[in-house]
Amino acid sequence: RYSMLCNFEISLFVVVPLEEIKDSGKHAGSIVIRRLFNQLKNIKAAEGCGYFLKITKVKSVGRGKLSNSSKYLMFPVTFYSCTFLPRTGEVLVGIVTKVSMGGVYLKCGPMNSIYLTRRKMPNYNYVSGENPFFLSDDQSRIENEVAVRFVVFGVRWSRTRVREFNILASIDGDSLGPVSLNGFDGLEL
Repeated sequence: RYSMLCNFEISLFVVVPLEEIKDSGKHAGSIVIRRLFNQLKNIKAAEGCGYFLKITKVKSVGRGKLSNSSKYLMFPVTFYSCTFLPRTGEVLVGIVTKVSMGGVYLKCGPMNSIYLTRRKMPNYNYVSGENPFFLSDDQSRIENEVAVRFVVFGVRWSRTRVREFNILASIDGDSLGPVSLNGFDGLEL
């Protein structure tokens, strides 16, 4: 069985303005590491690795090479990162952020747009109004701010500029659906 929490060795180039190294008076390595953190925050996720959660160890920082414009240095950096890689079949708990006639959107950890279509909510019917919700035959409700245990039904890497995974969810199965979490508001990473 695979876990969605993974550790990967990753190599990438960290771009640092030449002026920043000249003007700071700091060791280039500390500037490169700070830039690495900022770069990963902007990248957010990678298709083969998942969502970057934290760097666990920096393995190496190579020599900076001058870019073609001569205004930047590019440092090859190898590091280990703990990531969150969504996989089909995993059971998670998410919080409903939006309800529409076609289904609901959930958030869970670094994933902010998990879609649970009404077709994957057996025995639930849409109820419109100012605060729409889905109501099941046993009177349980799926509405904004409700925690829902779901299974990851489908995963696809987004091909848009937004670096994220598109997740399809299902509550068609045993022990899936709305849950009481007593103050817990989703998977915190």
